[in-house]
Amino acid sequence: MEHEVLVRTSDGRHRILIGDDFCQSLGVTNDANKQTVCLFLASWITLLSDSPLNPEQKPWALYKRFVKQILKEGLKATVLGYSDLAHQLVSQHIATGSAPLLGDWIDGFRDTPVFFEYNRYFKTGDVTILRFLYTFLNFGKKLDYVDEAFNEAAFRSWSDVETRLEHLQLNAQDVQSLRTILGYLLPTFTWNDLRPKFGPGAVQERGVHGRIGKLKSFRYDYVIDRFLLHGHIGMYDCGSEHGISKEKIIPDPSCWTPDRGASSRSARLRFVPKNLKTARSICMEPNVLMYFQQAIMRRFLELISDSEYSRFVRIQDQRVNQVLAQLGSSHNEIDTLDLSAASDSVALELVKAVFPPSWLIPMLATRSKDVILPDSSVRRVKKFAPMGSALCFPTQCLIFASVCIYAACLRTYEVECVDGDFLSWLTPTHIDNVLGLFQDASSYKVSGYQPFAVYGDDICVDRRLTPVIKSILDRLGFVVNDSKSFCDTQSFRESCGKYYLSGHDVTPLYFRIREVREKLTPRHVVSHVHLINEAKSRGYVHLYRFLLSTLSTWEPPRGFKNKISWRNPIPFVSDPEQWGIYTPSATNNHVAQREHPDYQRTEGRCWAISYLDRISDDGNLSIIDSYEHMRWWAGRQRGGFNDVNSSVPRYDTGRPGLKWRWIPLS
Repeated sequence: MEHEVLVRTSDGRHRILIGDDFCQSLGVTNDANKQTVCLFLASWITLLSDSPLNPEQKPWALYKRFVKQILKEGLKATVLGYSDLAHQLVSQHIATGSAPLLGDWIDGFRDTPVFFEYNRYFKTGDVTILRFLYTFLNFGKKLDYVDEAFNEAAFRSWSDVETRLEHLQLNAQDVQSLRTILGYLLPTFTWNDLRPKFGPGAVQERGVHGRIGKLKSFRYDYVIDRFLLHGHIGMYDCGSEHGISKEKIIPDPSCWTPDRGASSRSARLRFVPKNLKTARSICMEPNVLMYFQQAIMRRFLELISDSEYSRFVRIQDQRVNQVLAQLGSSHNEIDTLDLSAASDSVALELVKAVFPPSWLIPMLATRSKDVILPDSSVRRVKKFAPMGSALCFPTQCLIFASVCIYAACLRTYEVECVDGDFLSWLTPTHIDNVLGLFQDASSYKVSGYQPFAVYGDDICVDRRLTPVIKSILDRLGFVVNDSKSFCDTQSFRESCGKYYLSGHDVTPLYFRIREVREKLTPRHVVSHVHLINEAKSRGYVHLYRFLLSTLSTWEPPRGFKNKISWRNPIPFVSDPEQWGIYTPSATNNHVAQREHPDYQRTEGRCWAISYLDRISDDGNLSIIDSYEHMRWWAGRQRGGFNDVNSSVPRYDTGRPGLKWRWIPLS
């Protein structure tokens, strides 16, 4: 695959070819990486032409030096070096009461193609220039790159966390305080019904793909049968009238017997690309455990929303964290904290010690105790649940929110100079008083603490509580990532993917086109179209046009006869909520069109995201039909599909796939 970049410079128009030879010179030999790197480098060079400072005046020699720098230093060193410059650029901005100080001059910009932009920004502080600089420097930070060495490094990090948890000694006061806070604020874990479902991701069992494959491989689990269907959750065999029975919730009740084989309780460790520095470790949970974890998680969300935690934890909404990050960058009273390997650092010992018993029963009954390592060996893990478990995210949210409340209680106790023991002071009355000191994100009070919010390992909290929180987290076995945490007088804040400097949104545009392969995949098409739309919305016209032109390089679907008419397989749309490439006036579509006689609408022939699973007649139709009916009925409860404002999750019926089809253009 070869991409041609046309640039207009002060020396006239020139072209740069990025292809296999260029990748070979960089040492990129993996075929999948080659195509990804080619498209990325061509896009990165094109982005230079979208500088807000008259990019056509850039000399041709500057582009050539940039290409030579990439070849000399290598892809990884160049991308990581530029992202380090980006971090240095924003993190050294300091608030002084009026305009922020930009910090010291950074000599590293002299060797970059954006030195002119940096020089102008250093003199003027123009946020428009900063946005471009921050995007250009970070553009390749999230590159979808596969490297076995990254997997090895990720496995070492994963093992180091397990070793750290193995030697963890919890502080008695921390444990008792968190147990008191969680026990008081969390309602008792009860069921009105039990509605499990298959998860969207891969499962531990090999060869099991898609919803129907998961259904056919369903197996009996003794712990779940005892504690969920018959014991505490199942009301000791009296819960059938509330839908808690195997006949109501097991897709095929006849398979729920030990005679048909037992389910595994071991997750499988695997690694997925994260960035050019490392891979991310995740675990594929056993099919049956994930099926019931989804039901537990659904109940988690309901109980959290009914508790005082709903003020600080919104598991399905990142906007509160983003708003607080913007406020923190404006008045420096709110810090943003980030943790390293937070999902893997939630110790089982900690969860057992601080959560109420009614919550622990379903949490432990659906937990995988062991992990199958890449060498096929099995290891008993010290963490509660890895990334991949449906309970991982809400559990860490509750723990971190409780840590913030605990820190506020400690500080309030010390400020009031109360006589006596802190644990004796920590009563429901005092917890309520401390909670009343926290402001809401939508209001402001002169006294009290700034509002706080927790989303996973992203924590936004009053700067006065930051030292106490960091100390508590350290004692609980967590590691605060200081390089990604922004505190005190720094004018920069980041949380949940949004970046702010002195109140200005400077969130960079990343190259996040996934799975650049010969054969198109849903992830590639969706991410490619998303980047095109983002480039257009940010005013990066040259990048927008280049990425648009690359659509014509996609292979036509099998059976496509008129390849001459193959221009753009994605329609232009004027509605940003509609699938396609957004443009305010979508009048010129390069797709085949027709007028549908029945629906009286204009339709275009193009790629669309659909579902590929089919129900085959192999003797299991009745099983699948009953499962489909169950999912339909669950989706109808409390609004479901018909209520657009309903919080009930909508249930997928298969895995996404690409389909060449007619779709409405208006």
